[in-house]
Amino acid sequence: MNKTTRLILICLACSATAISCGQKTTYHNGSFTWQNDTISLNDGSIRAYAADATTIISGYPDAEFDNGIWQLSRDISHLPAYEAPTRIEEALYNLSLEESVIAVEPDSTLRTGKNWSGVWTRDVSYSIILALSHIQPQASMKSLVRKVDRLGRIIQDTGTGGSWPCSTDRTVWVIAAWELYKVTGDRNWLEYIYPIIKRSIEDDLKAIRDTETGLMKGESSYLDWREQEYPRWMTPVDIYNSENLGTECVHYQALTILSELEKIMGNEEDALRYAGYAEQIKDGINRHLWMEDKGFYAQYLYGRQNLIASPRSETLGEALAVLYGIASNPQAKRICSNVPCQDFGTACFFPNIADMGPYHNDAMWPFVQGYWMNACKKAHNSAGVMHSIAAIYRCASFFLTNKENMVIYNGNWQGTAINSSRQLWSIAGNLSIVNSVLFGMEWETDCLRFAPFVPKEMAGTRKLDGFRYRNGIYDIQLEGYGDGIKSFYIDGKESDAVIPASEADGRHSLRIVLNGHIPASSINMVENAYSPLTPQCRIENGRLLWESVPETEYYTIIRNGDRVAETVEASYELDCEGEYQVIANGTDGYESFASEPVNHYTGVTVLDLEDCSVLETSPYRDFEGKGYIDLATGTNTDIAFDIEIADNGLYAIDFLYANANGSITSENRCAVRTLFIDGQRAGTVVMSQWGFDSWNIWRYSNVIKADLSRGSHRLALRLLPENTNMNIDTNSCALDCIRLTRLP
Repeated sequence: MNKTTRLILICLACSATAISCGQKTTYHNGSFTWQNDTISLNDGSIRAYAADATTIISGYPDAEFDNGIWQLSRDISHLPAYEAPTRIEEALYNLSLEESVIAVEPDSTLRTGKNWSGVWTRDVSYSIILALSHIQPQASMKSLVRKVDRLGRIIQDTGTGGSWPCSTDRTVWVIAAWELYKVTGDRNWLEYIYPIIKRSIEDDLKAIRDTETGLMKGESSYLDWREQEYPRWMTPVDIYNSENLGTECVHYQALTILSELEKIMGNEEDALRYAGYAEQIKDGINRHLWMEDKGFYAQYLYGRQNLIASPRSETLGEALAVLYGIASNPQAKRICSNVPCQDFGTACFFPNIADMGPYHNDAMWPFVQGYWMNACKKAHNSAGVMHSIAAIYRCASFFLTNKENMVIYNGNWQGTAINSSRQLWSIAGNLSIVNSVLFGMEWETDCLRFAPFVPKEMAGTRKLDGFRYRNGIYDIQLEGYGDGIKSFYIDGKESDAVIPASEADGRHSLRIVLNGHIPASSINMVENAYSPLTPQCRIENGRLLWESVPETEYYTIIRNGDRVAETVEASYELDCEGEYQVIANGTDGYESFASEPVNHYTGVTVLDLEDCSVLETSPYRDFEGKGYIDLATGTNTDIAFDIEIADNGLYAIDFLYANANGSITSENRCAVRTLFIDGQRAGTVVMSQWGFDSWNIWRYSNVIKADLSRGSHRLALRLLPENTNMNIDTNSCALDCIRLTRLP
């Protein structure tokens, strides 16, 4: 069946629907419209139509099925049966249920996507939290078990610079595991996950915690393709050093959960300790990332010796801050009203990066839209809920599958760098529309609560039959619209909107009547936009110089993390020592990433370290001095060296190293050590991968700052248990020099 034939069928079906029941517009914006059982682009070029609850016909030229028709082909009778005012709602729920069934592999784990085999920690965890904890609980458990290493720690997916600790969002596993406990009440599961969670979080507290900000270091959660969301000058070490909104929210919630686990286990002292760490993260997010002028959080803190905030919005992080209570209620309302949205959804971050194609950049991810939708529900922002539901439904109905991502400015999945049908977390985002938002199911350790939210545009009667909770089966009827419950009935008797876990047995009917109240709300609809290109700076003859950036109104000079000057010229005279960066401010009001930091210091000392250890025969090239020190899991695991400090002061300490054990984008062999100064722990030294067999590439590690007095000091690099990377066996690099920079 060609596109023209499909469009004729859709038009005939739509005309019949219009004649029989009249056209009701559920959602409309400048690009697409949802009327009855049809979603269409406003120019009429593409439509999708649900013929019934098991059939969707799409005019999209590259839909999942060659004939442009999805028809239910798997048995989903063991899963909840959904009835809604429109057939397209029913069909999209059934499509997503079917894809959740297909996602279960023969070994009972959850496949990441049609094109992606295996279990990925963040993908499966975010999916479990959204919906799969109650749709596929057993497969969810098996999948989480798969992501535990032989030392009993959560596995960080391979990624930037050799995985953990450059990437640190593995603790989303904690939130997913806890969600499964709340759904199932399985005490054996609780006993299993508790030591894994504690062991993993304890390593994180030692390796990635910034004691100055109270925040945790590491890559943006799920935004793990570094060129797509960071300035190009940032190395994996720089990414380790950054402090990212979404990742912070994950760590906050994981620590909060561990605190609850400690209470269950009777460890009140540890419960208070972990709650304290969580509170420090919450405080750090609100002190360092909240932007009062914009009414939402900054994407991340980034830099080298000094961290500054990137003022982009970051949709998943903003959503998690609302959902986990990091944002106050007034903040939550402002966030949901102020984060920029576009016709086809809410971009991963905004503004986008001009010289980078769509993937995380210039894209909407349905699973992120699902979290944003749930955040808007919590903030009682009906406009945001309705926009999110429509955006997710348009994608799935056009593509006839739950794709991973789509281009934000045209709504197509074509044009993204990579993609997949039946993407697990997109499936979960779609299912959460019904279960989490419309029916408002919220699991607690001892009950299932209902807090439904139905926008006025979606008013009507809905049914969800055969929904399972613990040992009970529930047939649920939801009536009307509103942001709260007017009345709640169990088996015809009025009741509180809660099912205690202790009473979840047998088959029961629930009837929920909504309050018919939706508060006024709005979202920030904007045109697609890009930030200016990142300046590239250098220092010559005491001046900071850079090439002019197109469409720039003026430049901001950053010294040691502070904005110290503005200029319209492409140069700046340096009047004092420090670390300098430049930001280009665009004519449309958006600012660029800050340039790569350049140092203007006189007090810099570089010392060779090889005399502190037996030199290995070196196949490496381009090292300083006579050689290098070989660091490995069984070689030089505790090296010490003495330094002489001429003047009291604050010093930045970093190490010149080579690590060719893997590429920047894959593998898990990041080298990690702990630095001690005069016997006291000073911080974690991260020496990320730079490419297979590229031993001639030497780069500096992250910076550790320390107050040093005049005289001799003993420094030591030690391989401690908490430095064990994800590979476990290979944790090695070549170490050449130590650099000491006296800071003003």
